[in-house]
Amino acid sequence: MIVLRGSQQTGVQVDLWSDTDILMILHPKIEINEDRFIHAHNPIGNILGSEIYRGLESILYRTAIEYESSIHLLDSSLCTYNEWTSIEALKDQSFTVVYGHIEIPTKAVMGIAKSDLSFSPYENEINKTWFKFTMAIKKFARKDNLIGMHLLLDLIREYLTLEMIERDIREKTNIHRLGHSEHLPASIKLSNIEETNQEGLLNYIANLAHAYDQKLLDNVSNYKSRRNKISEYIDESIRYLRGEH
Repeated sequence: MIVLRGSQQTGVQVDLWSDTDILMILHPKIEINEDRFIHAHNPIGNILGSEIYRGLESILYRTAIEYESSIHLLDSSLCTYNEWTSIEALKDQSFTVVYGHIEIPTKAVMGIAKSDLSFSPYENEINKTWFKFTMAIKKFARKDNLIGMHLLLDLIREYLTLEMIERDIREKTNIHRLGHSEHLPASIKLSNIEETNQEGLLNYIANLAHAYDQKLLDNVSNYKSRRNKISEYIDESIRYLRGEH
């Protein structure tokens, strides 16, 4: 069976950037053939870029395809019958059957409550992120701005990940058709980054560490603050740059 999901369904407003979201459900006892699934997209048009997400019983293949002199975004999912009946059909998402027929599980018809999103999957990444903070400080202090900026952009990305999860919990959404014109806190606006000002870069990292740390304190149980240790390390680095060591 093939179902259409998302904004391309009849009666839903679409725009230039709307993707086509399709899900293909395999017949019971048929296993996933990833190569065949991926290669089936080639006749559609020239694939400009793609990414693949793999689950135990599912594949999501996201592509940007050149078709009829325009770029189209296609999200193709393939899942086993078991995945459909136990997970996909129970999601709180509308869909339209475009090919085939399959019985929809009773719970999917009745609807089930979505569980709240959790920060717990990110707890294992906390140590790695804080280590990256120390590496960024070191690189900027040594005037290796190329690697330092690479690390800093990663750290901003980690902060934004927490912001996005927090938004999903607040707005009760996990599908993002439109945003809310969000912006970074004033202390870590990108315009505050001065690429050739070592002290300014270190102070920016201090502000980012404070904001990141606060997000963790607000949302991760049993988390212990680390901002003060990072601030002390930054202060020590600045004194060293000034020749005050």
